[in-house]
Amino acid sequence: MIKIGLLQRIHRRGIIYNGKEENIIKIRSQWYLFCLLVAAFLLLLISGCSSAEPTWKVYEGAAVEKSFPVPKEASKTETAPSNAKMDYVRYSVPGLKENSTLPAAYEKEIEAWGWTENKEAQTQSTRVFIKNNQVVQLSLQKNSFTIYVPKTEKAAVRGLKNSP
Repeated sequence: MIKIGLLQRIHRRGIIYNGKEENIIKIRSQWYLFCLLVAAFLLLLISGCSSAEPTWKVYEGAAVEKSFPVPKEASKTETAPSNAKMDYVRYSVPGLKENSTLPAAYEKEIEAWGWTENKEAQTQSTRVFIKNNQVVQLSLQKNSFTIYVPKTEKAAVRGLKNSP
């Protein structure tokens, strides 16, 4: 009878671990829980590390020129406020290409902040904006853009304003 009972248990569950059915159920439930946790972790990792496009909806002032808008989602990667000729700051923004155009929402926001584009001074990947005799250059690179504020322009403008 013992052999028949053992064969029935093997047939019913498929596998016997240490001769006890309860251990099989525990091991299977632990295995399912482990697989579920690994799947949840991978899902979080994939969704958190995806390079989502910026929404171009929320802005703040640039590090080198507070009156010039920068998407809040852009992260500052490099800055040089002590350069003798110009201040600049580079922002990382996934999805930008060097010779691409600025998103329309960003162009509208720049205009809303009072900046006008000087199309005669622009080059292939650099745009020039003016506001109250202040000049800002915006240069697009792959996955980033740089804002330059020439110091010579600041000094020239100050000199013109102070002259009689």
